[in-house]
Amino acid sequence: MSASEETLIQFLKDKAEAAWADAQPYLLSFAGPDLTEAKIDYRGILGGEKLKAFAERTQGADRYRVVKHPHQRAKVGLLKHDEEFTFDLSEERPARAAGTWQPQGGAPLTSFINALTHLSAEDLEDFVIPARVLVKLAQKR
Repeated sequence: MSASEETLIQFLKDKAEAAWADAQPYLLSFAGPDLTEAKIDYRGILGGEKLKAFAERTQGADRYRVVKHPHQRAKVGLLKHDEEFTFDLSEERPARAAGTWQPQGGAPLTSFINALTHLSAEDLEDFVIPARVLVKLAQKR
């Protein structure tokens, strides 16, 4: 392993340990900006490998452990290597019933969108709605 890879591993390990002080994983979505701020050329170090793949490949004892959210693919975090963590699933939005949509706007827009859910994919393919019509339907009356 190159010295630059070791630098990246140490950076991720330090971030994971710092985040764990608050009993939270260090989310990899923060790593890009944090690495840039620390002036670490992580893209050059990775050479095309994704940061998530690198973290998974390099996790282990005396480093960090990768944890993934069971439903949100983009939510990936790093923990101290000997800790356990489970993402809180109660924060997720409840599943919507198929064919229903509730916007913040008025009832006419809701009715219109729900009516569209009954059209076939073929009918919807070339269906175009001018934005001014949607705005007018969304305005509360």
